[in-house]
Amino acid sequence: MLKTFKNRCLASTFISTIALTSGIGAHAQAAQDQATADESFEEIIVTAGRRRQSLQDVPASVVAVSPEDFTLKGLQQIRDVLSYLPGVQYNEFGTPGRGTISARGVPQSSATPVFGVYLDDTPLTSNTNFSNGANTLLDGLLLDIERVEIIKGPQGTLFGATSVGGLLRYISRDPALEEIRASFSADTSVVKDGEWGHTISGRVSVPIIKNKLGITVAAYYQEQPGFVDYVDGATGALLQEDVNGGEAEGYSADLLFTPTEELEIRLKYLRQENSAQSQSNVSLVDENGIDGLFGDYGSIEAPGPISLDFEIYSGTINYDFGGFTFTSTTSHTEYENATITDLTAAFSGLTDLLSGSPPGTTTAVNFIASSGAKKIVQEVRLTSADNDEFEWIVGGYYTNEDTSNIQDVQTTPAFNLLFADFPSEYTEYAAFGNFTYYFSDKFDISGGVRISDSDLVLNVLVTGVLAGATDTTSAPIKDTVDTYLMAARYRVHDDLSLYARVASGYRPAQPNIPVIDPFTGDDIAPAVVESDKAWSYEVGAKGKSADGMIDFDIALWRITWANYQASVVLNGVSTGGNAEDGLTAYGFESVINIHPTEDLTITANLGYTSSTVNSDEPGIGAVEGEFLPNLPDWQGSVQWSYVFDVSGEWTGSFGGGVRYTAGAASALSGATSVLNVPIGGRTFADLNLTVSNGSVHVGLYATNLFDNRALLNRTDNFLGGVVTNSTGVFERPRTIGANVKVDF
Repeated sequence: MLKTFKNRCLASTFISTIALTSGIGAHAQAAQDQATADESFEEIIVTAGRRRQSLQDVPASVVAVSPEDFTLKGLQQIRDVLSYLPGVQYNEFGTPGRGTISARGVPQSSATPVFGVYLDDTPLTSNTNFSNGANTLLDGLLLDIERVEIIKGPQGTLFGATSVGGLLRYISRDPALEEIRASFSADTSVVKDGEWGHTISGRVSVPIIKNKLGITVAAYYQEQPGFVDYVDGATGALLQEDVNGGEAEGYSADLLFTPTEELEIRLKYLRQENSAQSQSNVSLVDENGIDGLFGDYGSIEAPGPISLDFEIYSGTINYDFGGFTFTSTTSHTEYENATITDLTAAFSGLTDLLSGSPPGTTTAVNFIASSGAKKIVQEVRLTSADNDEFEWIVGGYYTNEDTSNIQDVQTTPAFNLLFADFPSEYTEYAAFGNFTYYFSDKFDISGGVRISDSDLVLNVLVTGVLAGATDTTSAPIKDTVDTYLMAARYRVHDDLSLYARVASGYRPAQPNIPVIDPFTGDDIAPAVVESDKAWSYEVGAKGKSADGMIDFDIALWRITWANYQASVVLNGVSTGGNAEDGLTAYGFESVINIHPTEDLTITANLGYTSSTVNSDEPGIGAVEGEFLPNLPDWQGSVQWSYVFDVSGEWTGSFGGGVRYTAGAASALSGATSVLNVPIGGRTFADLNLTVSNGSVHVGLYATNLFDNRALLNRTDNFLGGVVTNSTGVFERPRTIGANVKVDF
């Protein structure tokens, strides 16, 4: 009954909104001249369909944002952008570049990513279960990026595996070919009861040969302020302040060569390095609340350095043959992340016992975890010229990915307590095609298909007294998967488009890490984690009122995800598996921009998500109808910007935003090692003021204005029915800052 009521409410909301906005457009059309509307409504161009299109013409839910709309307001990480978007969740791990993205009720249920990340045409996401790729992403907001495109729903046909819930693309700014352009910015801020932070960035783009050859060089450096203190777990004495602070730096070079009107060659290099003293986990009293064990932001976990490095090379050739364009993109992506955790207090005594040494012999026990991937990708495609009859894209894709995952417990004096290494090699060949047929200037249909053939081999090397000895190489896991896209778009009039879309996405099959039963010696884990596939069904509307006062993007969707890959725990060891009966998710998203005057813009976002397992899944600890963890049902935000005259050429902009995320569960109810604890809903407010003369911009801002101490996620470990420790990651306390940006 309740589910039926929710479905009816969603449908009613969607239909009512369509009727309302259509009526606004029709009424305003009779009263306003169309030229006025064109002047007040800025067309947004995106490349979500691998060709340039107006955002209104894309039959999918796509959001395009300018990084500067956030960074100049003190929101300098990609998680800050996602917190203002409905239907997308960022699960915060407390350090830049470490977290997971999910969308539309598709949870990050294993170590293989469900949400893809691209830099232009270069895929950055790992396709395997063995490199922590789901927890690692390029945070590119401070790079030389023109816009960020977020495409929601499966994108398997044009973008391949691991884009089950959606895709994020960083679109680089083209190097200058006519005139030099440059910019420099500096930002300083302070966290309440924490450290000062600083960011400097600059970029210069120079036409070396006018209209033929240009290059952009960009770099940034950031000191990230800490606010979590390290305290003694026995006495509560402060040992070190603000241990979760860190540094980030990045630099890039982008070369564009156009020797003829038909030929374009582009070469890119990018490197990003992130380091932190410690994670941002705060120690909690217990599982019954969010009170800190020692203060609001105290941690008894010993600090340990954390690092994450990205390096990307890419080259793209475009040649326009007139009726179609040939594109070849070659890329090499490498990332590596590492952490060091001090386990001396917990394991020094055990090490003495196992090694037969006198008590007190072991003076240090450090757990070193490092993982990463090296990925080579070659893609070629042919893209028809834009026309109003029949458009198409066909292409081929190849990737080879070598991953590493090393877990090493190092002791002083040396003793082999545990060493594990899980290298893997993934190879994939794929062919894809996409078409759009225009029945008229008002109605068109699109279709697409991708066939992917993958091969994955896993090596497992384990030694040490805690795990015994294992040295195996899996048989190649071969998998062939096809994905599809079908869409239809109807343009009611110039100011309103309706669309329907059916699409699928997948993750490839994986060999599994064995779990050996200590009594029988048998491997009790499934040998293969099978591929999973999601189907998405979506209808939506995009448009604007004819007077330009309102524009909107509304979508209603449903996803079924069969046999989805998930983590299972066997004999206390985490490994891979599948949820046999899958999950069902549904919801809606709406984005409405209101321009009541030329000087005031208001953007409102609202989204609802329901994501539940279809039946009891004892292997992953879920029961029928249970909501998936870390997936809030409601999300909403409001942003505003008011522009006013200051003096002479100077204008001011006063703005802010309020973002709300509903509560969610921290784990599945039947999880064997972590307790299912509710995470409460949270609301944060941000405020900003900027004055500018067009080339110089000076700003003040405050994020988390009311200093709301709210959990983003939590972990409550338990053993034998008893909670052993509780930790949580909190939103950064109120941060106040100022910045200046100069464009040359």
